[in-house]
Amino acid sequence: MPSPRRARVRLLLAAAVMVTAPAHSQDYPTKPVRIIVPYPGGSGPDIVARTLAGVMTKQFGQNVLVENKGGGGGVPAILDLKNSPQDGHTILLPDSSQWAVFPSLRTDLPYEPGRDFAPIGMLYSNALYFYVKSDSPLKSITDVVARAKEKPGSLRYGVTGVGGIMHITGEAWRLAAGINVTVVPYRASAEALTSVLSGDLDFALTGLSSIKAVIQGGKIKTLASTGPKRDRYTPDVPSVNEIPGIRGFDFQADIGLVAWTGTPRPVIDKLSRTLHAAQKDPVLLDFLKTLDYDAVITSPDEFGAKMRSDLEKFRATVKAANIKIQ
Repeated sequence: MPSPRRARVRLLLAAAVMVTAPAHSQDYPTKPVRIIVPYPGGSGPDIVARTLAGVMTKQFGQNVLVENKGGGGGVPAILDLKNSPQDGHTILLPDSSQWAVFPSLRTDLPYEPGRDFAPIGMLYSNALYFYVKSDSPLKSITDVVARAKEKPGSLRYGVTGVGGIMHITGEAWRLAAGINVTVVPYRASAEALTSVLSGDLDFALTGLSSIKAVIQGGKIKTLASTGPKRDRYTPDVPSVNEIPGIRGFDFQADIGLVAWTGTPRPVIDKLSRTLHAAQKDPVLLDFLKTLDYDAVITSPDEFGAKMRSDLEKFRATVKAANIKIQ
């Protein structure tokens, strides 16, 4: 039977654990928080991050700073996160490219999303859009599928980047529709748009923000979005899931917050709660609406499941479509 002295020591140790465990969350943050953005200043993710940082600064009562580390497919930004103390004072704002696209294409990355990222929560989701020139004989996405089945290989469509999210999404749609169309990668969405307008391409796939002004000008029309259902900002544009035979298609450009594995769970939970509050703040909500984005609120576990699901389906598409990068 333990002595009274040992029993008292055990009680004191247990009490210390109970006090210090939540202290991670209560004391955090004790200094400015860095949000690393794996894209250059002035990019879309950078502007979103700076708006988010302003709102989180107000909530934390501590400065939340944005640091850009663009290039290298996000690897320099991810290594910065890895090499920083795992205390929640350095976090990362990755998108689908970092947790699904590049890991599905490369085996030499110095990180593994499922193992190394500690999910905090999603910020928003952004569908991609198929579009044609306004006077195109292809009036709907079902017209595209019908023409491709009637004349396999006769249609050409444009995407941005070999092995990028648009390329993989386009090929996932092609496989789901069971058609043969030729993908033409471009360096920039503006180049693909020029080719659609000139008639060199039959259609193209891109994000809505890059073609919104051209749509409003009447030069092009959208045929379908790549989300699971119609987007509330484009209610007249069908989802590709409305094509007969396609169900459950969901390839989007998502973005969210992660820490590095080993960050205390109470800190992750506090970051998650702060992100949720920011996603309801009128400043951030109004800004996202200018981009035609809606905030997507998830728990850390839900976001982790989303990242794993994305990686699985991107890897399956890369393999099925035999997509390779140099």
